[in-house]
Amino acid sequence: MGLLKKLTELTSSQNGKMDIVKPEAIEKEKLTYHEDGYNRSKACQGIGHNLEISLDTIYQKFENKCKVDNHEQEHLKQPYVTEQKGKKTALLNKIEELEKTESNVAKVNEDIEKLNQDCRTVKTHPDKFFVDIDKKASAKFWIGMSFLLPLAAYIFVFYVSTSFSAFFREFDPGISLFQGMFDPKALSKAYEASILELCFVLFIPFVFFALGYLIHMFQEKRGIVSKLKIASLFIITFLFDAILAYLIDEKLYNLNKTFDSDAFNIAIAFQSVSFWLIIFAGFVSYIVWGLVFDFVMKEHADRDKIKSFIKEKKEAIFEKEKVLSKLKDKIEKVDDEISKLKIRISELQNIIDGLILPVMNYKALSAEYFQGWLQYISAELALGKNEQDTKLLECSAVYDKHISSLELDTDTYQNKVYTKTL
Repeated sequence: MGLLKKLTELTSSQNGKMDIVKPEAIEKEKLTYHEDGYNRSKACQGIGHNLEISLDTIYQKFENKCKVDNHEQEHLKQPYVTEQKGKKTALLNKIEELEKTESNVAKVNEDIEKLNQDCRTVKTHPDKFFVDIDKKASAKFWIGMSFLLPLAAYIFVFYVSTSFSAFFREFDPGISLFQGMFDPKALSKAYEASILELCFVLFIPFVFFALGYLIHMFQEKRGIVSKLKIASLFIITFLFDAILAYLIDEKLYNLNKTFDSDAFNIAIAFQSVSFWLIIFAGFVSYIVWGLVFDFVMKEHADRDKIKSFIKEKKEAIFEKEKVLSKLKDKIEKVDDEISKLKIRISELQNIIDGLILPVMNYKALSAEYFQGWLQYISAELALGKNEQDTKLLECSAVYDKHISSLELDTDTYQNKVYTKTL
């Protein structure tokens, strides 16, 4: 047997459990060691070298005695056997926990894959997920957008030009109706006039766009109140177009009237073709834009159903991934615990297969042996005072060296554990 690794240190508080030698037996054995030390010292006249050999011999006898005393070894190793059984049970529980957690990880991964598959499939087969949409919604949406954008550009140009012509522009003689309605330099002229004039003509089209948006929103709600609101918005839009047409037609009329012509009024405006032409050039195109806008928004709503479905699934995936992360952390933790349990079980098995020495018992016995050795030198060996003191110091140095070589000079634990030499 050889010392490979000191695996466990048992403190003196465990002496009652670990030391099977009764106090009476210890005292009797101490007396025997004391007498033996005295007799051997007497036989060699207390020579230090002989003490060194004697101490090595009694340690070897003590160690051999412990090796062959199976009953004592079984008793000393019983706490390690009990601990190992507990660790093995804990290991089985941790392995079961690990398998269960890995099973949960596999299930969560399957759920995530299914959610991703649903996100891919809903785009082509929305009916499988009870998403009620027109399969041609995407095509209709883009077709509607192809009409909506040019119409929006036309309405923007129309209301910028007509509002500038109606409120700020001075008409030149001989100007035509088209030239009166559309001024290609409306924005630059308004900018040159003032920032306020520019802002006025620039943002008027957005008033009509906002009215169109409100009409669409009210159409989504059922009821008389919504219909009345829609009707009022159409009336407001028509009246504003009528005002623009009236102001432009008035300027054109005043350029061409004679001295005997009547002053321009509503009756004349209602009889003027240019008045109605200006109204319908704006109002009809606005109605068409509103209808296309409503159509595009409805088709976009169908597209939004798919986006909403995918968003919901993505949120579910995110939650699953958080659960997956926690499960992986748990697996890592359980793996670490299993590894530590296996290492400890292996260490305990090495202890069980090895040797346990009750080293404090040996230290007490060797101390008695040494005291017997010194007793002879002090009491019976015929030496002078100085020679006697020198020999006592020499023997004390030999004993201290022996205790130090066994690492018993600083250790306070009751037992030392040794494993078999590999």
